[in-house]
Amino acid sequence: MFTPRKIADNYRELVSSIGFYPSLLSVIFLLFAVLVTTTEYTSFVMELKSLLEVLLVDSEENARTILSTLTGSIISLTVFSFSMVMVVLNSASASLSPRVLPGLITRKSHQLVLGFYLGSIIFSIVMLINIRTMDNGEIGIPSLGILFALVFGLISLGFFVFFIHSISRAIQVDNVLNDLYKNTKNELKSIISMQKDNPIDVFPNFDDWSSISSKTEGYFKGVNSDKLCALCQQHDIKIYVVVKQGFFTVEGYPFLKCNHDLSDNEQLLEDLLNCFIFYIEEYVSDNYRFGMTQISEIAVKAMSPGINDPGTAVKAIDMLSILLIDRLSIYNVNYSFKHSDNKQPLLYFHETSFDELLHDNFTPIRNYAKSDGYVMNNVLEAFKNILFRTHQNSKAAQSLFTYLDAIIDDINEHISNQYDREQISNMLNAIARISPEMGEQLVAKFRHQ
Repeated sequence: MFTPRKIADNYRELVSSIGFYPSLLSVIFLLFAVLVTTTEYTSFVMELKSLLEVLLVDSEENARTILSTLTGSIISLTVFSFSMVMVVLNSASASLSPRVLPGLITRKSHQLVLGFYLGSIIFSIVMLINIRTMDNGEIGIPSLGILFALVFGLISLGFFVFFIHSISRAIQVDNVLNDLYKNTKNELKSIISMQKDNPIDVFPNFDDWSSISSKTEGYFKGVNSDKLCALCQQHDIKIYVVVKQGFFTVEGYPFLKCNHDLSDNEQLLEDLLNCFIFYIEEYVSDNYRFGMTQISEIAVKAMSPGINDPGTAVKAIDMLSILLIDRLSIYNVNYSFKHSDNKQPLLYFHETSFDELLHDNFTPIRNYAKSDGYVMNNVLEAFKNILFRTHQNSKAAQSLFTYLDAIIDDINEHISNQYDREQISNMLNAIARISPEMGEQLVAKFRHQ
């Protein structure tokens, strides 16, 4: 039986496959080839062919030669293009992060090019097998179909040039970072815009709500909110998702809460749990947190001895600082107004807190680059920029200084070069000018190691 969860899981697996659009286009080209062959000798098409006579093939030998050449050539383009995709994926996994692969695989432009190749091959083969002896003893040549095959071949050459250009750009770390940053920022903006247009003054006390335990294990990645909110409206209940997206749940873990006790309604519980989606891959379109994690991992990878690219690490740190600043505009609880009649949300989500984002994204960078004075100085600069925007958010400022305290501990332990320490001291003084009380404590701790 296909539950909403299974359908969602299968849909994500299907559309994220590198063969999804190629398969779809292959079927379309096959249907078009059948349509062309069935209408090739109708009166209307024969009149059309008489107008295009100069462009049509009238020799069986030429027709077979052209179609055979097109088929073989496009097969070579396809093999080369698929090989390039594999090289890009291997290179991205080695030099960037394995978690960026799903985003590269699902690029529609690359899949459409490969699909056009396969469709052109199928179309040419169908035209080739339709060169046959007719009932009147003449050789039937699908000249209009051959003209289409020629056009498809020329378009394939253009697509090949585009594919080489696109695939070479896709693997460049700056382009990968820029795409991740842009997509993550768009996800943040969509949440900010939604919460701005639909503000909530007071949130319910979720501590008093009844817990609902998971009946499966896996990485929680999303929810069919439309279906879930419809169930909530139907049964006059509200649901709060306790865990953040990407959290690994085990069977029996209380990852939901409801404002009514549903322990005696097994069918409703089953319907509610079937609305939640679990899978492994991390797509930025699912949650901005995944994009920030991938940017952080690229920064860590750039600091590895085999790559040794601190410039990329610094760029990733700067991007993370801007995204964290945007996160300050979001409530710690997100919500959905779908199917709501009284302007009260039926579905609430635990939003990844500012503290969690600091820890999850900067801790790997801090641990890996704690002996690099250049990178650590830029981490401090990123925190200075975030602190500059948190003057009205005392809780976020306190979180920043708590984390800065941990950074100073690492710097005092691993950086002893006097020049590097002088640069770090200047940055700490800049932080102290923004927040004198807490900043002076950091400066004093740094100087009295």
